[in-house]
Parts: sequence; C-alpha cells; structure tokens
Amino acid sequence: MKSSADIPARHAFDKGFQLGELRIDPAAGGVSGPGGREQLDPKVMDVLVLLAQHAGQVVLREDLLAQVWPDAVVTDDALSRCIYELRRQLSQAGGDEKYKAMLETLPKRGYRLNGEIGAAPPQPGIRAATRSHRYLYAVAALALAAGIAWFVIGQRASRPPTAADTAHAAPSIAVLPFVDMSPGQDQEHFSDGVSEEILNRLAQTHTLRVINRRSSFSFKDQSADIAEIAAKLDVTHLLEGSVRKSGNRVRITAQLVEASSGSTLWSETYDRELGDIFAIQDEIAASVAKALEITLASALAHSPAPASAEAYDLFLEGEFFYNRRGPGDVELAAKYYRDALAIDSGYARAWAALAGAYSLLMYKGTLSREEGLEKQGEAARKAVALDANLAVGHARLAQYYWDTGDRRTAYKIFDKAIALDADEPLVLNFAAGIAMRNGDIDGAIGKYRRIIARDPRSAGDRANLGVYLLAAGMLEEAKSELQKALELNPNFGWGLDLQIARIQILQKRFGEASTTIAQLPEGEGRDQGLALLSHALGHKDEADAATKRLAERPRDAPNIRLAEVYAFRGMTEEAFQTLKSVKEAVDRDEPSVASELWSWQLEMRVSPFLKPLHDDPRWKAMMVEPG
Repeated sequence: MKSSADIPARHAFDKGFQLGELRIDPAAGGVSGPGGREQLDPKVMDVLVLLAQHAGQVVLREDLLAQVWPDAVVTDDALSRCIYELRRQLSQAGGDEKYKAMLETLPKRGYRLNGEIGAAPPQPGIRAATRSHRYLYAVAALALAAGIAWFVIGQRASRPPTAADTAHAAPSIAVLPFVDMSPGQDQEHFSDGVSEEILNRLAQTHTLRVINRRSSFSFKDQSADIAEIAAKLDVTHLLEGSVRKSGNRVRITAQLVEASSGSTLWSETYDRELGDIFAIQDEIAASVAKALEITLASALAHSPAPASAEAYDLFLEGEFFYNRRGPGDVELAAKYYRDALAIDSGYARAWAALAGAYSLLMYKGTLSREEGLEKQGEAARKAVALDANLAVGHARLAQYYWDTGDRRTAYKIFDKAIALDADEPLVLNFAAGIAMRNGDIDGAIGKYRRIIARDPRSAGDRANLGVYLLAAGMLEEAKSELQKALELNPNFGWGLDLQIARIQILQKRFGEASTTIAQLPEGEGRDQGLALLSHALGHKDEADAATKRLAERPRDAPNIRLAEVYAFRGMTEEAFQTLKSVKEAVDRDEPSVASELWSWQLEMRVSPFLKPLHDDPRWKAMMVEPG
C-alpha cells in the first residue's frame, strides 16, 4: 500500500473522479458511463473511494472493514456483499463486463482496483424540459438533491397505447408528482403531498385503476415523455401539475392528459388560501372523475383532514422523508409526525404514520425493542381510536400485536382493516403475506398480481411475486418476475440472483446456474448455490464441501438455507434437526422472536427445496401457531 503522504485526501475524491470511462460522483452516490447511471449504496461507494485512493495497490480486508465500518462490528460477508454490488454496478454503468475485472480479489488478503483514475470533467448543463406533454420536473439544485427516485429506470419502453387501445381499455390513471414551482424551491414535500392526496381520492373508486405512489413517483426528475411513462405504467391517462406556495397562498395547476393522443382532456388553475388545500384536492379528483366518466366513492370518503394547514404541512414533510428512506430519513419522518401531532393531536393519519415509523426504527435498532413496542402501540391505538374507519390505522395496530406475539388479536384486527379497504396498499401487502403464511399460495399470488397492477414498478413486490410463483412451481414465470425486479432495482442485492440460480437448478439448466452462482459474493448464498448445484450434478465431494462450509457459518437465526440443502440431498433427519430451533421458538412463544418467526415460517412455506419434508408429521407440528 502507498504511504500516507502519497495518498490523495478523501475530500479530493468527494468532488468526483474518473475511472476509465466511468464518472464517479461520491457526493450524489452515483456512477455514470456508457451503460447509464447507477446509484450506489453509501457503504458500496465508501469501498470504491477507498480502493480508488489506493488504485493499483492491494487494500487488505481488515483495513477496508476498519475504515468503512469504523464504529460497528461486522463480518466479512458485509464486505463481500459490497464488492459484489460494486462489480455489478460498475459493469452496468460501463455497459461492459470488463469493469468487473477492474476489481481484483486477492484470496485471503484483500482487493485491488486496476484502473486509471483521473479528475472528472465538468458536467454539462441541464437542459430545461418543455411543458408541453412532457413530465414536469424541478430544475433547481435543491429539488434535484432531495428528489431521490425509488428505483433505477432502465427498461426499454414498450409500444405506446394506440387510440384503438384506449377506446376499448378500461380507464386507468397515474398521478405524477406535481412540480414545486415555489419561489424558494423548498416545498417539494408539499407538492408531493398534494399529488398523493389526489391519488388517494381517485383510488376511492373501484372502476378506475389508479397506479400507486411508488410507481408513479419513480419517474420523478426524469425527462421521459407522456407516451413513454404511460407505456411503462400501462395506463390510459396521466395527471400532471405544479404547485406554487408562497406565504398563506397556494396556486395549483393540474391537467389530465390522454396517453394515446397526448391531448389535454381537462386543465384548471386554483389560486386560493392555504386553508383551502383540502377542498382543492377534492375538486381536482372530482373533475378528473367527471372527465373519465367515473363515479368516486360517496362524499369522497377519506380520512378527516387535520385541524390546521400547518399540521398538514408537517405531516407531508414526514411522508416525504418516510418514503425517501435514506440514511436518517425515518428518524426525521418521526420528528415531523410528532410535530404535526403537537399542533393537532386528533390527526389519525399522523398517528398511524408515526406507528409505522416507530416500527421501522425498532427493526433498525435505533429504538430498543421495549421502547419501540411501547411507542408503536400507543400511536397505533390512538389512530384507531380517533378514526374507526382508517384501514391503515387498523393495519398498523395489527402489526403491533403481531410484533408482541399476540397473533390471535393481530388476525382479528387485520380482518377489520381488510373489511375497511382491501385495496389499501399496506393492507393488501399484509394480506398477501398472511395468505402465504396460511398455505394459500394461489391467494397470495392473486393478491400480489393485484398489487403489481397498481404498482408495476415496485421491485420489491415483483420479487415477492417471483418467490411465491416459485413456491407454486411456476418456474419460468417466477424467474421472469425476479429478473424484472432486478431490472427495476439493480441494487437489490445478491438474494435475487441466488433465487434465479435456484430456479435454474430446478429447471436443470446447470450451465446457466453455474454462471449465476459464480457471480455471487463469497458467503452463505454462494455456498448454498454450490451445494445444491453440485448435488444436482452428482458431484458428492463438492456438495459435501459446500454443505460443510454452510453449516460452519455462524448465524443468529435458524439456518433455513442449510435445511434446504439437507432436504434436497435426501438428508431428512439432518434437515429436521437444523429446523428444530424454529419449533422450539414456536413452543416457547418468546416475544423477542415473534416478528422473526413470521419470516422464518413464511420462508419455510415458500421454499421448493423443503417440499420433501411436507408430508412428515414433524413438519406439520413445526408450522403450528403457538397457543
């Protein structure tokens, strides 16, 4: 390694640098090249910058671990996953597999970045987008910095819908995030909130398919035109607009566009006092419904508005950070929800949102389990007490009881949430998981198909559907959904590649499986893939070696992957012995494992490799609910 005097300072790299044809922008977390732009996880970027500082030199694994995770104790698997993701994303941004080879592994030592490092050229100016039939996006630096899209958009557009298609198709709509045109360009949370509220109001009808927020907002800060967006979301219409907020005044402009022709069916500008914001949102939804000749639910049924516009604005700030989900964002979201409730303690939606934030903070470890459950339960109970018709409030309360281990109460409350709004995204996701947990594979698949119809660009939901299709034996369709998930979010991680390799093994496409497994990072994923593949090929020694490595890896949770290998190899006794800790946790009904138990048992149900165990009486006993 170079001496410290020869190593450029980190701040020099933070300004951006060039790696071959790739432009690295550490501040924004991006890598751009001939193949497109990739958004790197912060830890992955830290690894890249550290290797770039020592380009051409070996950086020891222990040095990487110490400098990238200075205040945490992590295993080598964390570093291996970062290296895997870095290789994948460099090759995707570069559009060439040669970029993987730039990152050299020195077995049992470390890694070396073999590439020419140089100063990054200045970025070209940003061309302003036209307003006519193109998606509006804010060009201010602040808005661009804050508006991080959920998924990387890399799919080729399919054929735009024709006039004939539109004439015969049931109406469907995507509400694009309204653009912040405020003088200070500092009201993005407010403009996002206005869009989402209109979306929620339109979703009150069952005759109109309304694309969920996650997919509609995936085009934020993109210059895609109306036809391209409509094709990717498979909708007949789009609603776009802008928000200008200044003091106590707000101006909202909205227009409804027909995708096939690009023509504007309706448009309106509202110039009102801020306190009229809720009435404006209702008026826009009603006007859109009238233009599409549909009927909204009676009286535009939705959760009551907060008592003040200030509380609403703070709630929207919380929603912005909760949905962005960057480092520290959930903590900020919880703060804004609390600030909104300090002004309006009767705001049920803010209580439900706060319960969700506390749940995430507990799982992240920011809150202790005891404190997290106490805060989560208090917020969820208040949401339901204040609005007995709020489906998401009941869903959050059911989640709380599940997390405490009281599954009977959780099921009872969740039934109420379904009765209130079976199509509410959070409710529908929970319902799909419960259906799968209860062995209703077809029901779970059906629910996820409904989710994806309204949220086609959700990588996570497509991944879940792929896993459930795999459990149903629909191998080719399962693989297709997993591949779509990776296209939507190349940063998903190695878990989806492992699932694809497992499908290839079941399809007896062993050459493809070998290639996929070779790209996995060193660790339990690769070991399991090798154990399964080696057994399928009849290579006992290789299967034994991979199984041994998998068994010796330290784990805090029951080793489902090892049990799968044992079951696939016909080693039934070893498989059940491995899963014994799950049964013991069920019998003890320990509160500390209540939430993890859901994941373990669900994974056991969806695994195609554990199916040989299903007819054994021990399997049925293992899946029994406690109590």
